[in-house]
Amino acid sequence: MKKYYFIILTTLCLFSFFYACKKNDSTTLKPSDTSLQANQSSTTLTSNISNDADSTEVPTLLGRQLTNPYLIPNMQQAYANLGITNITVNVTNLYVRFKPTDVDQLMYLDSICDAQGIDLFETPVDYEVISEGDYYQDPNIPMEEITWQYAVVTPNFQFPSNIQHETLAQIHIPGDDYTAVETEAERLAALQDGFTSYSPSISITTSKKTGISPNLASDCPTGFHWDPIARDCVKDDPQPTYTPPPPAPDAAKPAGNIYVYDTQYAANLPVKNTRIVARRWFKTERTFTDANGHFQLTKRFKHKVRILVKFKNANVTVRGLRGVRLWQMLFPIKKSLGVFSGDKSSIVYNFNIYNDLRSKGNRYWAGASTVNADYEYRQYAIQEGVTLPPSHLKILIHPGGNGSAFTPMWYTRRWNDLPKEVLFSLFAAGTGWIGTAINGIVSVLKHQIDIAISYGPSSGLVSDKLKETVYHELSHASQYQKNGNSWYEYLVSAETTETIFNYNGAFSPYGNGTNGNTAPIIALAEGWAYYYGHYLADKQYTNYSSTQYEQGIYYYNSYPVSGLSSHLNLLEDFSPSRTYDPFHWIPQGLFYDLKDDRNENSPVVDQVSGYTIQQMFNALDNDIYNLSNYKNRLLLENGNNQSSQVTQLFFQYGY
Repeated sequence: MKKYYFIILTTLCLFSFFYACKKNDSTTLKPSDTSLQANQSSTTLTSNISNDADSTEVPTLLGRQLTNPYLIPNMQQAYANLGITNITVNVTNLYVRFKPTDVDQLMYLDSICDAQGIDLFETPVDYEVISEGDYYQDPNIPMEEITWQYAVVTPNFQFPSNIQHETLAQIHIPGDDYTAVETEAERLAALQDGFTSYSPSISITTSKKTGISPNLASDCPTGFHWDPIARDCVKDDPQPTYTPPPPAPDAAKPAGNIYVYDTQYAANLPVKNTRIVARRWFKTERTFTDANGHFQLTKRFKHKVRILVKFKNANVTVRGLRGVRLWQMLFPIKKSLGVFSGDKSSIVYNFNIYNDLRSKGNRYWAGASTVNADYEYRQYAIQEGVTLPPSHLKILIHPGGNGSAFTPMWYTRRWNDLPKEVLFSLFAAGTGWIGTAINGIVSVLKHQIDIAISYGPSSGLVSDKLKETVYHELSHASQYQKNGNSWYEYLVSAETTETIFNYNGAFSPYGNGTNGNTAPIIALAEGWAYYYGHYLADKQYTNYSSTQYEQGIYYYNSYPVSGLSSHLNLLEDFSPSRTYDPFHWIPQGLFYDLKDDRNENSPVVDQVSGYTIQQMFNALDNDIYNLSNYKNRLLLENGNNQSSQVTQLFFQYGY
């Protein structure tokens, strides 16, 4: 937890919430996707989500339903038209939709689908998209209810018995070598829709040998069959062999790079290990960016394909506080990059920063930065022998606050006892949110978050400050993973107690350090987390670090100590004697003094050096609840290394 975490949202968020709801009430258009219509002009990128600088979320507007080219009869005709008779046109997938009734059902559905590589979509697949927005709500479902969730599943998919579902269509998706069949199937479907201007990628032309101008492959004379490669009626072979037709000329495997702007390096850096989803009609594929931000899909997508980024991987799901439907914040933050055609091998997208703190673009930027911070933390933890945080962490990010955060591990611990005072502090203090809005947030959250992090106005949208907060909170998650439920429950209970008692006051969330039941474990856990967060921020940014502020003092790179980054200067100069700091009793500098090789006399006499990150973390055992016992365990596990100096150092910090 980081201090001042109770300042999270602003009244503007509430206004945008009600505005967006009201705006959607007037939307009565149905579902559909213009980008899926045949014969649209080929472009590199098209998207109706054009203003990420705006904080107002707009609905996706749908038109009429399109004829489904993947229905079995249509696909059978497409194969036949191309002379392909050796393939059984069976049901490869089901196009379905689900109607969860509450948050628990929605999250259960998402988890079982996600485990099978299935992505849920709010927007039906077989409708025109007149205008792509930030969300879609079925016009027959009230805004406060969870809308239909669409998916493409396998025929043997086990439907959850307690969740309403419908099978909308049995479909056949050709193998990846048969994109020419998709082209022909879309041509046939387009003719049924009246799109006579459609030009298939593989055309049926006049036969060079027979002089016949077949309208269909079946028009070849007896004893001949249509060869899609030669584009001719050729004589039947006594034992014919078949090869797939060549892929549609514009069928390509999408690839590209995703970047996020880093304020300290003033450069676009790779977004690492985040999910990429490609979709055209019912054909979907997912992959992840690598350490260079590069992604490469393996399926061919002809003509136009929609590419989405989701800030999610096996380790973490990054969620955002939404201003429209509160249940949306349980899904990962996602961004539609647009619809791509032509050469799809060099898609590039940069997540940037915008002036309005609450803009959609800043939510994407913070989401990308948080995914990167989680990746970096885990790499550093492996290198230094620190226990990794649990996988499948749920992190909620939100604008507002002061770079503040909280790590209750509610989702991982399946904890339901959420004190309303804490939740109210977390999401409403000083913002003017009304009780009904808070109650809505509480009812949705339940046990669905592990970490809450703000990218606040005071700290600004600054890369190293946001990442230092993420590192700090992930260090708590490592403490949980190492020490288990009982120890961590004691920590969360201690901080919850102080938050309630000091609600919205100077000593929230840690207290004044005098409560013997709460202060000892808070000093231990937060002292380590503050240290490790700044230590990792220094490793990541060194002298590119931003100005830091602690105990009423501004710290810069090489000031007050030359050669140290602002993060290390903050730790080096931390003083437990600055009693005007309400949290001077949380020893941020202690762990740094154990490790660094500098011997100094101010602000504390530090004659200790050489303790490693692994040694210090190893002593944070599940039977250690205060710094005095921690000191004894640290010495015991390390042969009483520098015993008298270590004892003196702890004494100067008050332990």
